[in-house]
Amino acid sequence: MDQITEIFTQLQASLLTLVIPIAVVGFILWGLATLLTPIIPDWAQGMRGYFQKSMLTVAFLGFATAFVTALYSLGGGA
Repeated sequence: MDQITEIFTQLQASLLTLVIPIAVVGFILWGLATLLTPIIPDWAQGMRGYFQKSMLTVAFLGFATAFVTALYSLGGGA
């Protein structure tokens, strides 16, 4: 049981190094889309959709591994 928890903890740490830069790029693109809305409304609207999808992916990758690790920890080493 401890090995499985350790694997998921390592996976979570590895994913955080990937997820945080993706989130930063997503916020920058969202700000750019907001600034360019009066000039290019169709493009900016599409970018908002991509921002929502990327933030859902970031949330899933960040929280899914933590959730699985917590569930294994609740098992108590059976």
